[in-house]
Amino acid sequence: MRTLAPLVLAVLLQAPAAQAQVLGDPEVIRLMMMDFGVPAKLSTDGADDPMIESRIDGTSFQVYFYNCEKACGAIQFSAGFDLHDGMTETMANRWNRENRFGKVWLDETSDPFIEMDIGVAGDGIGRKNFDDALDTWRIVLSDFRQYIDW
Repeated sequence: MRTLAPLVLAVLLQAPAAQAQVLGDPEVIRLMMMDFGVPAKLSTDGADDPMIESRIDGTSFQVYFYNCEKACGAIQFSAGFDLHDGMTETMANRWNRENRFGKVWLDETSDPFIEMDIGVAGDGIGRKNFDDALDTWRIVLSDFRQYIDW
């Protein structure tokens, strides 16, 4: 599958946006992220599932892949923040209530994690929609960093 990814990406970049449907191939997602201008390193998570490590505006984040067989059915952008005093549940709930994208949860030490899910099953996701989702994630990270004074 890895040897076909550059060819698939080349075809997608030349295809009209309406025809450029990408299923959840981690290598193709990695290449699209790099084309968007963010670093992307393909690795695996603790369960040996595909994962991409990346960074936007100095903030590290991961892209997790779910329901992977021939292609993955969903991806999730995720970033964690190690706060000195943690985050209160009230602040996390306020974020979740007031922001449409990017849900927040707290780990056992009250450090926040922000996540955004994207479904890519069925017909996949078009290039324009993926770029829009990645830009939305960039905005979510920026807004959240501001919210927690990071």
